[in-house]
Amino acid sequence: MQQIVFGNYLPGNSLIHRLNPVTKILAVLLLITWTLVANNWLNYGILGCALIVQISAARLSLSMMLHTIIPFLWLIGFTLLIQILFGTGGTIYFHWGVVKITSTGLVTAGLILVRFTLIIMEAALLTMTTSPNAIAAGIERLLQPLKRLKVPVSTIGMMISIALRFIPTLLTELQTIMDAQRSRGTNFNQGKLWERVRNIGTLIIPLLVASFRHADHLADALGASGYSVQAVRTSYRKFIWRPADTGSLGLVIVLGLLVLGTRGF
Repeated sequence: MQQIVFGNYLPGNSLIHRLNPVTKILAVLLLITWTLVANNWLNYGILGCALIVQISAARLSLSMMLHTIIPFLWLIGFTLLIQILFGTGGTIYFHWGVVKITSTGLVTAGLILVRFTLIIMEAALLTMTTSPNAIAAGIERLLQPLKRLKVPVSTIGMMISIALRFIPTLLTELQTIMDAQRSRGTNFNQGKLWERVRNIGTLIIPLLVASFRHADHLADALGASGYSVQAVRTSYRKFIWRPADTGSLGLVIVLGLLVLGTRGF
């Protein structure tokens, strides 16, 4: 099986796959909002159960979804470390200078970990069950009212589609560069902190060069195919709003009301 990374689209015919992309984009935005509003373990338990139901409806495995978190582990780890070492309130377990490990800091770090996990997996579920072209079409549909203000809605949709398409490409490119550096003796997991930062810094320039190379090739391909920003575009596939879309959004709204109603527990 191919390596699953954030941004990969997995074709399928599940209930989630068949939903209108506008529905899925709105649902993910609402679910992320509910996740940010949640403030206790009961809230996150409700949202976690809802996520498991979504994963099951999309016919995906939980382990596959957890794999999408790997590229963000450094950000999650850094955020948790700051919260654990400098949190205040509650019982103090360790205190040395400005470093203070407290019960409140540990609980807050746990909540932040769950929050990050839910948000990343909700976004990954969208990209796994919706093709980049469908996401671009959905965003373009949502931004349609802005056309009256001369906003280039079609161009924005194209840019988002391209950005989503190249997320897995650049992650694969990064892994290739890291493997090449390891073959030359670079170790990203050992050594002092400043040595690890320096080693990671050596990845920036090769990754930028690869990004510019991909952008140059894409520009050539668009030019060769006669792409023009001013051209009027039609869509081969028409997305229809169905009762399942109305029901899905309704369930997401009910879930949000449930989260808001249990914030005080």
